[in-house]
Amino acid sequence: MGFRVIRGSVRTPSEQRYIWSTLEIWKRLPEPRREELRQLIGSVAATAPEGRALYDVLVRARPPQVASAATGVPLTRVYDMRREFYDRCRI
Repeated sequence: MGFRVIRGSVRTPSEQRYIWSTLEIWKRLPEPRREELRQLIGSVAATAPEGRALYDVLVRARPPQVASAATGVPLTRVYDMRREFYDRCRI
């Protein structure tokens, strides 16, 4: 899945693109940066299934529909969590 602008986000499209690009190179990020992003995912998600769905969407680049179906998290919640992650992510 390629980059798409998240509507309703406080981030500009270029900031969103930067965050997306950072997540695309997850395995090459330094461990402290990955841990920081993991903590942010955990703070956005209220439950373990929500955290798994958000991780799948952000890091594994799975479509929100697939992550929603696999975890049982409502699709609207997956979209809301993704937007909140982008809004709260430190650039």
